[in-house]
Amino acid sequence: MGYLTAKQLSDKWGITERRILKLCNENRIDGATKNGMVWLIPEDTMKPSDKRSKISKYIKTQKRVMIININNEIGYNLISLLKKEGYIIDGTYIKGTKINIKKLENANIFKMEYDNSVQLLKETSKYYDALIVISIEDVAKEDIIKNFARKMNSESSIVLVNSIKNSKEKLESKLAKELREDIGLRINAINIDAPILEDKLINYNEVSEDVFELLTKFKNTTGMSISTDVGYIKFDEKGRTEDLEVGRFYKAINSYLKRLNKESYMWCASIMLNDEWTEEPAEMNFRVNNIDAANRGANIERIFIFSKSRIKEFKENKTLKIYMQSNIKTMFVDYDEIKEKEPELLEIVNNGWDGIDEGTLIIDLSNEDTKRGYISSNRNEIKKAKKCFEKLKKYSKDLKQVLK
Repeated sequence: MGYLTAKQLSDKWGITERRILKLCNENRIDGATKNGMVWLIPEDTMKPSDKRSKISKYIKTQKRVMIININNEIGYNLISLLKKEGYIIDGTYIKGTKINIKKLENANIFKMEYDNSVQLLKETSKYYDALIVISIEDVAKEDIIKNFARKMNSESSIVLVNSIKNSKEKLESKLAKELREDIGLRINAINIDAPILEDKLINYNEVSEDVFELLTKFKNTTGMSISTDVGYIKFDEKGRTEDLEVGRFYKAINSYLKRLNKESYMWCASIMLNDEWTEEPAEMNFRVNNIDAANRGANIERIFIFSKSRIKEFKENKTLKIYMQSNIKTMFVDYDEIKEKEPELLEIVNNGWDGIDEGTLIIDLSNEDTKRGYISSNRNEIKKAKKCFEKLKKYSKDLKQVLK
C-alpha cells in the first residue's frame, strides 16, 4: 500500500489541500499519520463525507456490525478483525455473565435477555451491515435473527457460530430462502465441534478469522454451513491427552507456540532423537514457530543433551545452527556426566519435552513409537520436569561455545 501527501490527494479527491489538512487534524481520514510536518495518507483510503452538506446525514459512510454473545474469546478476537475492516462494533452479553472489558476495545456493549429480542432492538435504532450470532447454548433463536434481519439491507450478511452439540436444527438452511427473498441478505454458519469456552488448545484467533471470511468473502453464498474441530484435543481426568499422531501433535504444539508472548517462558530438554532433527515440513515449521515466538519476546531456553564424543558430529547440525543464531538461549549438557552423577534426571527427561510456563508440558515419545507425543497439564508431572530442568541448567554450558 502506498501513501499520498495532502497535495497529491487534493488532486485525486478534487478538494483543496487546506481542506484535507483540516480533515487530518480532525482524525476523519482513516490511516492518516503525521511524519514531522507532513501528513501521509493511504492511497486507497475512502473520502469522508462532507458533514457541511445537509445531504450527508442521509448517506451512511460507515459499516456497523452486531455481535450477539460477545463475551467469549471468539467475540473478543472478532472485534479487532472487524475494526480493521472499518466496522463499528455493537455487541451484547447475557445478563449476569462476566465480560473482559479490556478486550472490548471501546465497542458499544449492552446487556440483553435472549427471551426479549424485540426489547433489544428497541434499545438501538441503528441499522446493521452484518450480524454475528455466537451460539453457546440456545442463543441462535429464530426470532432474534428475523428481528435483526429487518434492520439489515440486501448486501448484509449473517453468520451463526454454533456449538455442534447444541445445534439441533440448521437455521442457516431453514432461513436462507426466506431472508434472501424478503430482504436479499445472506446467512451462513460455522459449526464448532469443541467446548469453545473450555479448551486451552483452541486457537480462537483462527476461528475468528474463519467467521470473518464467511462474513466478508462469500458474497453470493447463503444457507451454507462449515464444520471445524478447531484443533480440539481432549484432556483426561489426569490432565493429559492421548498419545498423538505426528500431524495432531505438531498442530497442537504449534498452537501453543503461536500464542507465546513477552510474558511467556518456554523451557525445553532434548535428547537429540533422530525424528527431532529431520527436514520434514512439520519439523521445519516447528522450528520456525520457535524462532518467531522468541522474536516476539518470549523467553525460550533449550537444553541439548548429548555426549561430548558427539560434539564434532553436531557442529554441522542444521537445527542447532538455526537455534544458535536466533534469540533462543541454547545450552549443552553432557549426557555422560549426568548419567554418572544424577542418572535419575535422564529418566525424567526420557525422550525430551517442552515446558510452557507452569501449566503445560509437551512430551516426546520414542521415535520407535507410531505416536509422536502427548500433552500434559498435570501439575505434579510439570513440577517434576521443571525441577529436573533447573538441575540440568547447573550442568549446562553455552552451546555456541561448545560447538564453535
